[in-house]
Amino acid sequence: MASTIREHIAMLVELQDRELEIHRIQQELSQVERRTAGLDAQLNDFIAAVERGRAQIQDLTKHIRTLESDLQVNQGRIVKSQEKLRAVKTNKEYQSSLKEIDDLNAIGSKIEDEILVSMEQIEAATASTKEQQARLDVQTGLIHSEKQSVLQEAGQARTRLAEVTAQASALAGRVPAEVLSLYRRVKAKKANGVAICAVDAAVCRGCHVNIPPQMYNELQRVDRLKNCPNCDRIIYWDEDQRRSE
Repeated sequence: MASTIREHIAMLVELQDRELEIHRIQQELSQVERRTAGLDAQLNDFIAAVERGRAQIQDLTKHIRTLESDLQVNQGRIVKSQEKLRAVKTNKEYQSSLKEIDDLNAIGSKIEDEILVSMEQIEAATASTKEQQARLDVQTGLIHSEKQSVLQEAGQARTRLAEVTAQASALAGRVPAEVLSLYRRVKAKKANGVAICAVDAAVCRGCHVNIPPQMYNELQRVDRLKNCPNCDRIIYWDEDQRRSE
């Protein structure tokens, strides 16, 4: 009887190890999409920074062209006002024409200043965009490499998952139905998936609570499966304890 119970315990412990590994791998795989999406988001941030810089340069360039057009129109008005000035006959008309020319010159000066400011902004935006492009060039390679590494790890994890799942299935098929049913019932109640654990010095390793002395003595006889009176996990006396004592 003891040898049979020991065999059942060994199979359950091995099955649990496989199922815990399955859960761990599944958790890792569930994070793959989040990790790759995060890497894509990082790359998109660098791309967006470059695109914003280019868009700013383009907008400023268009603005300068508009200002240059406005300056040309204003210059044409100054020429006309100067021609008009030469044709005036009264002092009042002369003063009016002079003021008109002064106003137009002020407008022209303001436009020229705005053009200079815009050109300085283009220069700064160009330098910034060049720097952002350099970062993008570097990060594209790094992020691509890291993403490939993540995907490669995921592929290896899927291969391992298939292997461990097959092993767990084979083990479960060898466990007697009533023993497997008990294991499944206990496992379903445990968030960490631990349904069977050893007792160390009369302490359940699952809940870290002492079991009654009589139960501990009975546990060492290995005559049947027992449950921890505190956490209900299947408990067993670790044979290694005998050898260490």
